[in-house]
Amino acid sequence: MKTRVRTRIIFLLAMLLVASCKATSSGTNAKPNSVKNANASAPQAGANQPDTSPQPGEPPLASSSQPLGTYVMTEVHDKGIVSIISEVKTVIRFSPDGSYDRSSSKEGTPYHNDWGHYRVEDDDKLILSIEMSKQKLDNKVHNPPLEKTHKFTLSPDGQELQLTTDDGKTAVFRRTEGG
Repeated sequence: MKTRVRTRIIFLLAMLLVASCKATSSGTNAKPNSVKNANASAPQAGANQPDTSPQPGEPPLASSSQPLGTYVMTEVHDKGIVSIISEVKTVIRFSPDGSYDRSSSKEGTPYHNDWGHYRVEDDDKLILSIEMSKQKLDNKVHNPPLEKTHKFTLSPDGQELQLTTDDGKTAVFRRTEGG
């Protein structure tokens, strides 16, 4: 009985993290063409080069400490309790071109997917610009894209990614490939 209750709690925590990606738009009217490649390095402005630094209203260019590759959620930290994720599998892939895709499944059956673009701001904010999401058979195109901000930390070797929601829950992801 205790195992069943614990499994339900873990499942609910994972659902809360996935549901956070379905939050309403943050009020910004971001347009797809305003999403920048989070992995591009800024060229140095010189005599023969225009200044390509971000203009007011544009996101700052990302630092070199950003997620790349495929990460799988392994645990959730909430109020001092660490829950190991086993039945629910959430995978998120970050591509060098600034795109991402995320999928969640339970016992091999997909129940939520979303994809779009991402960027890093202030070295600790990961902004997912969700352009499309799918829950079971319900496809949704988000125009303008939904923006969901997570506080994040990335280990120096890039193997561990931690995403923290506004309510303090932290999902821990481990890199499985890429980067």
